[in-house]
Amino acid sequence: MSHWKIVRSEPTPAWSDGLPESAPNGSWVHLILDGPSPVNALSSAVMQELSEKAVELRTFQGVAALLIWSAKKEHFIAGADIAEIAGLTDVSLATAAAAEGQRIFGQLHELPFPTFAMIRGTCLGGGLELALALDYRVAAETSSTKIGLPEVNLGIIPGFGGCQRLPRLIGITRALPLILAGKRLPAKLAQRRGIVDALVPPEGFHAVAGRAVAQILAAPDKVAVRRRKLRGRIVRWLFEENPIGRRFVEKRARAQVAGLTAGNYPAPPAAITAVIDGYSKDLAAGLQLEAKLCGELIASDVCKNLISIFNSSEDARKLRVGDEDDTNAPSQPTDKAAVIGAGVMGAGIAQMLLSRGCDVRLRDLDSGALAKGLRTIAKLVEAQVKKRRLSPREQAELLSRLTHTTDLVGFAQLDVVVEAIVERLDIKQAALRELEAQMRPDTVFATNTSALSISSIQEGAEHPERVVGMHFFNPVHKMPLVEVIPGSATADWAVERVLKLTQRLGKYPILVQDSPGFLVNRLLAPLLNSACQMLEEGASGVEVDRVAVAFGLPMGPFRLLDEVGIDIGVEVSETLSAAFGSRVTPSPVLQKVLDRGDLGRKGGSGFYAYGGDGAPAWLDKNEALQNGGRHFDREQIVHRLLDPLLDEAARCLEEGIIDRPSVVDLGMVMGTGFPPFRGGPLRYADAVGLPQLLQRLEQRHDEGDPRTPCELLQELVRGKNGFYSLEPGAGSATTRRVEPAAP
Repeated sequence: MSHWKIVRSEPTPAWSDGLPESAPNGSWVHLILDGPSPVNALSSAVMQELSEKAVELRTFQGVAALLIWSAKKEHFIAGADIAEIAGLTDVSLATAAAAEGQRIFGQLHELPFPTFAMIRGTCLGGGLELALALDYRVAAETSSTKIGLPEVNLGIIPGFGGCQRLPRLIGITRALPLILAGKRLPAKLAQRRGIVDALVPPEGFHAVAGRAVAQILAAPDKVAVRRRKLRGRIVRWLFEENPIGRRFVEKRARAQVAGLTAGNYPAPPAAITAVIDGYSKDLAAGLQLEAKLCGELIASDVCKNLISIFNSSEDARKLRVGDEDDTNAPSQPTDKAAVIGAGVMGAGIAQMLLSRGCDVRLRDLDSGALAKGLRTIAKLVEAQVKKRRLSPREQAELLSRLTHTTDLVGFAQLDVVVEAIVERLDIKQAALRELEAQMRPDTVFATNTSALSISSIQEGAEHPERVVGMHFFNPVHKMPLVEVIPGSATADWAVERVLKLTQRLGKYPILVQDSPGFLVNRLLAPLLNSACQMLEEGASGVEVDRVAVAFGLPMGPFRLLDEVGIDIGVEVSETLSAAFGSRVTPSPVLQKVLDRGDLGRKGGSGFYAYGGDGAPAWLDKNEALQNGGRHFDREQIVHRLLDPLLDEAARCLEEGIIDRPSVVDLGMVMGTGFPPFRGGPLRYADAVGLPQLLQRLEQRHDEGDPRTPCELLQELVRGKNGFYSLEPGAGSATTRRVEPAAP
């Protein structure tokens, strides 16, 4: 199958009329990429064919310019084929693959006529590296045009020349932050940074882009002058051409990376080496260094783990349920929404809905709470303006779509109502009954609950089929996960609407069966409870938190309990204990902290004291919570924290709460910050060994822990399998609902 097509044409008058005659004479050659998939990816087959086209192009005579286009409106080139990267486990083969990509792009770079990348839509990773190998870049100013090198997010570095060509184009001080952060720039910002040479409107893209090419061909010196001005003579001399300046930039970058990654992600330091050391060499030597570093990273476990999370997140973006062709299902768009409850969660949800184009009506019975919620929304929107993600005009337009009320006026034409009130079953049921009289039968009622049964909330509803759990995480604008939970009477069309809304909000939905704690809180609770048990037995709470952070968690369990709220922690632990019995019997530590009046950060103190500008301080009175003097080393702390979590994750698979290991891992990475470089808890368990996990759980049980290892874990060990032996074949993003077994 052919992916590339060559078309030869003469410049049209619309492109060249009125321009100086200094432009090169000859025909224009168009190289067009149009693969069979929805996006253009640089697979081995696509790259090999590109190499053949480059050889063919060298034989062309009378060429004024080569223009590389994509036939897809929303995508230029999305990058390299991730599946092929995931399959490379040998360092030498991975290094050779990077070098081959460099060689092919070098063929384009060496063509004997001006070359142009005509960018419309996504231009990422290998797509931008191809564009950088050309002489010029013309981009359409559309919302879909995103330009960047996001390879570090997959645990690798740009290996097809990006670490060499981007610094040589825009300078080290501009290129290095883009590579280290994996940023995706809109077209206009890419032009300001010097990556794009000409910006054109999307209307009539081919005509206006062709005109921009003709202008560059007529006056190439103007482009060269602009590039020099953007880089700046003084900056270039101080930090790029000067070895001392380069080392200063390197030292500062390494310090920043170390602070952000704690040494757990090898790609950013490798990118610094490739950029700084490569810049001082000639291009060929720099490319060789880049390929070597990239090959080592591609073969690493960190790369494979990050690719696994990436693939799961892409599945979540496409997640569907039921039959999309069901003609009986309401197909109402979700443009008009209401949020019930103006607290922290309600205000955060309302702001997210507004930011994605929905009209929002915010309701709270308390006018004071409503006013506070409106201020929270305004503050969140203002933060977007300060970050230049919104203009003042866009800010005004967004806030104009927000209305508020303390009654039920304006609820008759809503597409969705998101309820975010207090976590009490009777109050949520009463709110649903009150609202049902005002809503259309096809209006979805999404309840934001962290633990209450969706089936119980549905009881007594006139239209229980439209009630869906939609569990956001706090803070809403930062946390990327949403648990979508159907109740026993929920219709597939209602679940489908909530899935689409979640994806529209830029979140990652996972489909969870109705069960106490759902997935994330159910798995997190045993970890937090284990931390409290260790504290009782004599462990240092500060050391437990320190070890958890060193493992890769965003914060330790005691800091997390303070952030969540001690009262909430007690409530959740009691709910799960009532549901699952002795294996999750809560430690008395949390209740004792609550009894002494410490609510956590919101109250100024919990396990730690808060206030002032200093770091939170561990409270000496926590010593009264300890009944023993046992010492725990780092390995013991990690096992005590994670082993019960892993057993509970196995139970969720066993009961059908979640249908595949990759969803468990995505949920914990996106919902709790479980270290992505470890691939999620179940991929981590497979890596360190299930037999050892089972042995530790059995030993703990023999020592008096009521938890017995679940049957699924025992079965996997007997069969010498890992959790990922249960993963369905790749390529399916459809989740079928299953009836969970009794816990």
